[in-house]
Amino acid sequence: MKKYLGAAIAAASTAALVSLVAPSALGGTATNAVVVPRGQPVQIAFTADTTEGPFFAEVTASIEDAIQMAIEEHPTIRGFGLQVNDVETSCGGDNTSSATAIVSNTQDTAVLGNICSAGMVSALPIYEAAGVVTISGSATNSSLPSLGPTVFNRTVVVSDAAGDAGDIWASQVAQLPSVLEWEQEFEAEFGTAPFLEPYPATYFDAASLLLSRLQQVSRVANGNLVINRAALASSVRNTTNFQGVSCTITLDPLTGNRVNDPASLASCAEN
Repeated sequence: MKKYLGAAIAAASTAALVSLVAPSALGGTATNAVVVPRGQPVQIAFTADTTEGPFFAEVTASIEDAIQMAIEEHPTIRGFGLQVNDVETSCGGDNTSSATAIVSNTQDTAVLGNICSAGMVSALPIYEAAGVVTISGSATNSSLPSLGPTVFNRTVVVSDAAGDAGDIWASQVAQLPSVLEWEQEFEAEFGTAPFLEPYPATYFDAASLLLSRLQQVSRVANGNLVINRAALASSVRNTTNFQGVSCTITLDPLTGNRVNDPASLASCAEN
């Protein structure tokens, strides 16, 4: 089953990337800032997939719980609560409509997702046009950064095929002591083990990173919370040595790809 998701995540050739992007997806105007009124929550979109079979529904449920755990550790942004907006998406289909719905909600500060690379292809140009940052904990295809050059980021290492360096990295991360300890906390809270590790753990890290950066760039003005989209995008993209349960996270500032750091991983495996 893990290889099934890995194949789905990686299944996007260059030709498919081009063909899945609707011309209308390239339009739109970026909004410079999100203004959260006093008493309202900071909103984050999550790209759920609950209608394409039990496998993806179970993956979605574990990721949602992982995001909840991250919010429990950081429940407010400068005193403003948090709200996750689940938006139904497709793992391998055209997500033009769902991505448009996300960016049309001008209160959505960022996106956690998409879950699969193929499903992200049609969404990323829409996020890019709107300046909406996205952090995926599972979409591994190497072609994605070009579709969201300023907004795309991921807390997993690039992987295009079973057995490649990124796939080996995922297997190693799943066995880290920090991940195994986090799994115990997850199971104690939700009564079941996280499904398809290390992806729930890397989404916990994606959510934690996003919350940290929202705290960093946001400002209170006249009782409202103001979040500059460009500042948020820059802050996320320039992440170095962020401590996650999946070891320290550094993103390539040119691509948003997580840097594969064997020395750091080896150190985390010893702790």
